[in-house]
Amino acid sequence: MGLEDTVAEAIVMALDELAGSPKRAVAAALDCESPEQWLKQETTKLALVGGVEMAVPGLHAFTIPSGISYLLHKLGYISWGIGALKGAYIIETEAYSDLRNILALWANEGEFDASIIEHLALSLDALVWALSAAGQAAMPALLEAPTDATTRRSYHILQRLAENLVAGDERGVAILEAMLGAPAARQLLIEAASTVQHLNCEVMLTRPLGRKISWRLASKLASRIGARMPAKMIVGFLPFAGAIANAFMNVQTISSVAAVADKYYDRRLQRAHLLAAVA
Repeated sequence: MGLEDTVAEAIVMALDELAGSPKRAVAAALDCESPEQWLKQETTKLALVGGVEMAVPGLHAFTIPSGISYLLHKLGYISWGIGALKGAYIIETEAYSDLRNILALWANEGEFDASIIEHLALSLDALVWALSAAGQAAMPALLEAPTDATTRRSYHILQRLAENLVAGDERGVAILEAMLGAPAARQLLIEAASTVQHLNCEVMLTRPLGRKISWRLASKLASRIGARMPAKMIVGFLPFAGAIANAFMNVQTISSVAAVADKYYDRRLQRAHLLAAVA
């Protein structure tokens, strides 16, 4: 693994830690009527924090690091909320991550390219199908279906998620409960306990992002964070202008990531796709 890969992996791990709980993001987002309303609500908060971060001269040594952490937190939080509102099951495990895929696509100038991501986003209805008796009956054939590498990994990950949920994966169950409601999720898992098989899925280790994507990701985040220094200089002369500039940069950053998340979750693997693959 080269230096670019190492830096990018460190960024992804830091973002994963700062992003917080996917369950909280899902639960909060589902109180909104649409991804657009969710994005507007959360970017307003981010803009206010960005303004306050620069508004008080003399405290920047404390406010700027806190502001950067809050921005990085929102990158994951808002992305997960968009996924939930689009009907996707949010995947954040030690091995597989929606956020990692979104960051890779963001580094790719926001252009969707299935070859640079680990897996496709998975819809909630696809997971519910995979937990059912019909889904498990079709799964062995699905895992052997001829398709591209990314889709094939997505099938294997879908089966692993089903097996892990039945085995009691607390984080995964919490997300399922947030999306379906606790009673419906519990009933689904009770029924799945007698249907989900333990299939010989491939062990798919996380791949490096690749030198080009790793370099772009590190460069993009560095440029967004480094832009705070000019804003800090503006504060010395025009405090309100510096605060407005920083708020604008925060909103610009999160809007660009949200647009990628929207595109990523639009291309989620759905139940209809699975049924067509085994037809």
